[in-house]
Amino acid sequence: MKKGIAAGLIGIALMACGRDEKKEVIVSAAASLEEGIKEIAKEYERDTGVEVSINLGGSGSLKKQVEEGAPVDVILLASKAYYDELDRKGYIEEGGDLLGNTLTVVGRRGIESLDQLEGTISIGDPGFVPAGRYAREALIKGGVWERLEEEILLTKDVRSALAYANMGEVDYSVVYKTDSLLGKELRVYEIPEDLYSEIVYSGGTLKDASREGEDFYNYLLSKLEVFEKYGFKVRRNVN
Repeated sequence: MKKGIAAGLIGIALMACGRDEKKEVIVSAAASLEEGIKEIAKEYERDTGVEVSINLGGSGSLKKQVEEGAPVDVILLASKAYYDELDRKGYIEEGGDLLGNTLTVVGRRGIESLDQLEGTISIGDPGFVPAGRYAREALIKGGVWERLEEEILLTKDVRSALAYANMGEVDYSVVYKTDSLLGKELRVYEIPEDLYSEIVYSGGTLKDASREGEDFYNYLLSKLEVFEKYGFKVRRNVN
């Protein structure tokens, strides 16, 4: 088992300790949702008195944790494909498509096309991070992947890719538009949307979710507009 996944499982297991004694909701969410999900969780805790524990990470790792038995009530993934796979395997109780996003390049120096990319570039690991998968797709369709591949640094999640750009450790990072808003003095180039698949965030409750977990999910659906101020598009296509 990869160290990152193992650490995530241990963290979730610790969250689950004492759930019988104390009402709690465990949420696993894609790293790019951090600001929005934390704001909604804080409001929910204030309104209900129920604690919300949030496990942030790459969507592939979060999916793997569920498959390996992590006690999660609500899962929010930056990948409709990962969500649909969990649904087909019987892990999802209810849910659907919640949000949308787009892809950008950020760096100290601005660019006007992907052809101008040069130097080191950080992206999420395409094997686990949807943002990295979209980035690779865009760079391939844009005709620059082969030229840049040896200079690409793979990260554990999209926020880590952004951090490298913020620290000046790489020349550019490919991240979601929502993450680009958190860039520190970075120039932003919006990648044409015809170069990558539609970015859809899907989520829902797990089969063994607690009653509080189901309540939090319904609360989340009523608060999706919170994510708009962080740059997301609300979809609300749920069952």
